[in-house]
Amino acid sequence: MMKKLTVFILLLICSVSFAQYTINGTIEPFAKDIKWVMLYQIKEGRQHYVKNSKIENKKFRFELPKDAPYGMYRIVYRLKGTGFLDFIFNKENIDFKFHPDYPEETVVFSKSDENNIYQQYLGNILLGQQYLDSIQLAYFNNPSPVSATNYQEAYFELKDIQKEFEYDARNLLALDFIEATERYNAAKVVENPQVYLENIKKNFFKHIDFNNKTLINSSFLVDRVIDYVFNLNYSKDPKISEKLYKESIQNVMAIQKANTLQKDLIQIIISEFVNEENVTMVNHMFDNYYDRLPKELQSKTYKEETLAQLQIILGALAPDFLVKADTQLSQLNTHKYYVLVFWSTGCSHCTSQLPKLYEKLNGDKNIQVVAVALEKEDNNWKKISSNFKGWEHVLALGKWKNTIARSYNIESTPTYIVLNANKRIIALPDNDKELNEVLPKLQ
Repeated sequence: MMKKLTVFILLLICSVSFAQYTINGTIEPFAKDIKWVMLYQIKEGRQHYVKNSKIENKKFRFELPKDAPYGMYRIVYRLKGTGFLDFIFNKENIDFKFHPDYPEETVVFSKSDENNIYQQYLGNILLGQQYLDSIQLAYFNNPSPVSATNYQEAYFELKDIQKEFEYDARNLLALDFIEATERYNAAKVVENPQVYLENIKKNFFKHIDFNNKTLINSSFLVDRVIDYVFNLNYSKDPKISEKLYKESIQNVMAIQKANTLQKDLIQIIISEFVNEENVTMVNHMFDNYYDRLPKELQSKTYKEETLAQLQIILGALAPDFLVKADTQLSQLNTHKYYVLVFWSTGCSHCTSQLPKLYEKLNGDKNIQVVAVALEKEDNNWKKISSNFKGWEHVLALGKWKNTIARSYNIESTPTYIVLNANKRIIALPDNDKELNEVLPKLQ
């Protein structure tokens, strides 16, 4: 009897030790381009890979151990466009389904106390906020005592919604997000639109604690900072926009002091300005924030690669490099236009597209091709490049690490860049089809 009891206890211990939490998802409707789902944990605003799962019959499943860290997690099912969904994990099984093209708007959690209460809160608080905003807007257009009274009633109703959900979530991780999501609203209707906007800006982060570990290990703080800097402070006038950007960034950096988070926020803001091709603000971010971080948090490679991206934008002067033994790209003066082609002898698309480009441009007196071969070795380069007589040929050993490739931020071959006689970039075709649409305009 004692032996059987011992075995039973051991089995019970083992079952407890290896117990797991499950995350079950359903993608509805079926999308042919979605075959795998990757699970990430969000730490300091960035995603860290956990595991992946194959989709079968529209469903996927993840298992997490009992000691899996709580916090914000993310599933990624497409690498481009709309293709990810964030959710809270806090030691519970989770079941949900969603439309792949509209994940946030359609997600429904059939199992998860954390996510259900947060979803319910977001829905209720959004409706209450929209109603309050509509009264405020109506008051701006037509001030009246009735609107002022309606505003105060809606204001207190919104406060009640906030308090109710904070109470219901008092023992949940979702409480941190619910408290931080609360938006500032004036207790009484605001008379002036400018004052109204200034109040929102001044109190935008009123309910957000930048030292809260739950918020740090999520996308929440990053999303709020992006909204504040790029949406709330936008202006059509470039000079005013630049002034607002600088002021808003200064405000953000003054609020939070954690160096690690500060670095991440700085890099994310820089990325947004790179996407906007805003050279002035990228340089401002490096000079005033990134370069002032502790040396151990800085990366020379990151800075060089980021600035290199801004060299390759429309209107920019193409980075110089040696084309011949004694001739730089900037010194070429034989043609009205130049097409830079970054290619490789081992690239099947290159060896297929380059002969067609040669045939199209052979004998063209307006356009000169400068072919930069990104190679690990020069075994086949001379033989293959000899087929394209009349082109300027450059061998760039080291492939992606070559200084020319890095200065042009080349990530794939073939890559085409079109320059005018002054070596300014006038076109950045994504592929040979787009290049063929550009070429006739250069005659």
